[in-house]
Amino acid sequence: MASRHPVLLAALLIAAFSPQALHAKGNPVFSDYEYQVTDDGAFGLYKPRGWKVDTRRSPKGKTILVSDRKGLSRVEMTFLDAIGPGLDSVTLASDTLKDVKKRMADLKVVEARSDRGRTHTVVKTVRRGPGKTPLEGRYCFNVKRPAAVAFAYEAPAKTFRETVPNLLTVISNISLLEEQVYRQRASRAKGPKPAELPMKRTPAPDGTCSLLVPEGWKFTAGKGAALCSSPDGDTGYLFSVIGFVGPSRIPYFDSSSIPGDLRYGYMPPADALVVAMRHFGSSNHRVLERHPNPSWAGQAAGLMQRKSDAEIAVISYTSKNGVPCVGYFEILGLHPTSAGQWGIIPMGIWAPSSRFAQSLPSLVKISESYRMNEKWASEYIRQGMANLKAMMKKTSSMMSRYSEEMRQSSLAAHQERMKSGDFISYKFSTYMRGEQEWVTGLEGGKIYTTDHWGLSSGGKLLIEGPPFNYYNYQGDAKFGDIPVDSSREVYEAVKGIR
Repeated sequence: MASRHPVLLAALLIAAFSPQALHAKGNPVFSDYEYQVTDDGAFGLYKPRGWKVDTRRSPKGKTILVSDRKGLSRVEMTFLDAIGPGLDSVTLASDTLKDVKKRMADLKVVEARSDRGRTHTVVKTVRRGPGKTPLEGRYCFNVKRPAAVAFAYEAPAKTFRETVPNLLTVISNISLLEEQVYRQRASRAKGPKPAELPMKRTPAPDGTCSLLVPEGWKFTAGKGAALCSSPDGDTGYLFSVIGFVGPSRIPYFDSSSIPGDLRYGYMPPADALVVAMRHFGSSNHRVLERHPNPSWAGQAAGLMQRKSDAEIAVISYTSKNGVPCVGYFEILGLHPTSAGQWGIIPMGIWAPSSRFAQSLPSLVKISESYRMNEKWASEYIRQGMANLKAMMKKTSSMMSRYSEEMRQSSLAAHQERMKSGDFISYKFSTYMRGEQEWVTGLEGGKIYTTDHWGLSSGGKLLIEGPPFNYYNYQGDAKFGDIPVDSSREVYEAVKGIR
């Protein structure tokens, strides 16, 4: 009953949130980016065409600044080679923001938070930019001794959420070039662009989608999902559905009967992706940056009539081969069904940290080449809706049956309580009156009663005197006398209760 719902869910969401649909909804279009090595050869990066780049050097480290033509949206990243033993992320944030305020006097800190170890600190800021445009920004400080990294991004407050994907894309594609080779990289940057891998459009075995796949790369696809990776798996592209199973909210239904290896309660999309990545063999995960995407979440919720979350995240990790990697992911999270099933739909690219910038042109081309078979999608969804209606009817019938069983169970329990109450009331009332009823086994179940005066039957006093009254008479063994209140079974048999 429950395990079929995610199949329809996957079809609906893959069709609605396929990569080409996501690109159409305002996310970074990587073909609008260009690769550049800074004039001093210290950095290599991908940036939107026309954006300005500048660098600064100090005895402690290097800084790169990237901004749009109007100077309203910007990214700043600083790499510190060696920090003092007493410097943590909070101190680094305080010292950095003091210097920033010397250049931007109206900068105001709105919010600041740090982890317990004071290795990661995030600060939210506001200020006025060119033309007194209100700007919103984030400053992030990460300390891993003996080095530290600080990065910031800023954009007009009105369009901050829409601009963040571009800013995070720039941050994730900044590479610090090694001193001994940066001049060679700089000369290459002024010459031809990094070569793209030769690729061939390859359809999924079931014909549901297709993708440009580099020669020699692995390609796994089906039902609209696609995974394309280098032979070692350290570079690649993913668009898929990852299912989880949590606790069931349906009476008498245990979600442990649903197949699945990822058995966790609901969590935010980026956290769920990290859990799934760990399950598939990677380690040392760090969410370098994350940002909610309410527009995606709203679209998914409207389509599926189900609560959804969406996030954009930059994640660093160590691959199962032991290689440090970084990935850029856009993740949709779907809240659990009543059966406990939920999932995420990630779309992203990743590569070794040292080669991310060089790999990006090919990854961009792969990502933008995704095509879904629209005929399959529409037919699959039509069939899925028919199956869903049948399952809903079956579920409704089952729940109705459960309700009837629960009603019958409640009625039986109520009747049982009433019978127990009658027996208890009988014992209490005879005790308070000083009476005891006896049933004989040899006289066909004849009833005798003892009271304060003696022994009687059918209202007629048979024997009077203390030996036969309520207090002293213990029954006559030869007649097989049994107290009527000795058990509820005897009481109900004597009184004719069924």
